[in-house]
Amino acid sequence: MRKWEDYKATIQTEDPVFASIRQGELQTVLSYLTRHGDPNLTNQKGHSLLMLAAYSGHLSLVHLLLRHGANPNSRDNTGNTILMGVAFKGYEKIAQVLINAGADTFAKNKSGQTALMYAEAFGRTNLVPLFLEKTATSTAKSSSLRRLKAVFQLIQSSLTKGALHHE
Repeated sequence: MRKWEDYKATIQTEDPVFASIRQGELQTVLSYLTRHGDPNLTNQKGHSLLMLAAYSGHLSLVHLLLRHGANPNSRDNTGNTILMGVAFKGYEKIAQVLINAGADTFAKNKSGQTALMYAEAFGRTNLVPLFLEKTATSTAKSSSLRRLKAVFQLIQSSLTKGALHHE
């Protein structure tokens, strides 16, 4: 028969800062971070501090963690991003903060789903325009970049041909 100590050794525990994140304890988390705590710490499920703060709706903690270098694109063990969790919950302000911090709206989980798909699937209509705007902006920038490259190649080609004609 196994002893309690043997069983306890197999239990996965998480750092107490995760409970503070879930409870929205700003001062405790600030204390953790100022003692050189890792803003990208994850638990056994791959949930980062930022992911749990965002999912719990704690906007002030989201700002704090981002200021301390938390990765807005971290993923859990199933490949879900922070933005997907926020889309599931419908937190528009947190979604905007994450996008402004560089969260990838195009990121896909292991099932090929994006944050936009989560927002649509769970009826978070307030988030759909935000994600579509980011998509449209990114597409427009990409399109402009392709046009610039094409113009550059045309000019380069013309100069090369012109240079050959002058020899």
